[in-house]
Amino acid sequence: FIGGKINSLGLVLEVLEGRFSRRMDEQLEGQAVSELADSGAEGGAPQVAGAQETSPEDRMTLLLSKIEDLENEIEKVKTAFEIKKLALDSVLIDNMKHILKLNNLIMKSQQESWDLEEKLLDVRKKRLQLKQASESKLLEIQSEKNKQKDDLDSMENSDKIKTIQQNLQMEIQTTTVIQHVFQNLILGSKTNWAEDSALKETVLQLEKNLTMI
Repeated sequence: FIGGKINSLGLVLEVLEGRFSRRMDEQLEGQAVSELADSGAEGGAPQVAGAQETSPEDRMTLLLSKIEDLENEIEKVKTAFEIKKLALDSVLIDNMKHILKLNNLIMKSQQESWDLEEKLLDVRKKRLQLKQASESKLLEIQSEKNKQKDDLDSMENSDKIKTIQQNLQMEIQTTTVIQHVFQNLILGSKTNWAEDSALKETVLQLEKNLTMI
């Protein structure tokens, strides 16, 4: 668009220059004819019938008038050219402002894109750290469980644990025998133990299976 405007202005200037050049050529040609006519008149050559002699003052006045007309036309063209140039400059300034605005938007978008990429990298880094920490914690828990299992197996297989278990079984058996003896004594006495709260509680305690405790 801008290039087309510049080309149009160039064509206008070329046309005006051509018109000015043609007019100057015509004026020079007319002046030469007049001078030839004047020289012919001075030499005594007969003038063309019906031709009127033009005085130098008239020719000068005509020439000055044409020059003034051309100058006025040139001024008009210059004024129109300046107006169009100002309009073109205004369009160029608006285009430059628009380009600067677009450039700022592009730079802002690029900065936002870089910020998002940086945040994304941080999120990926933190996720990797959490994954590594989780895997490490799982390994630690599994190792602790294996250790506890090994310790438990070691305790169960130890002679001390076996001795304790044997003693506990013997105590349970002895206590069970005593429970049965007391139960038989209470039942053999034919006492209504259900009406005696203390005796009832004792009977209920004797009915417990110690192997399930």
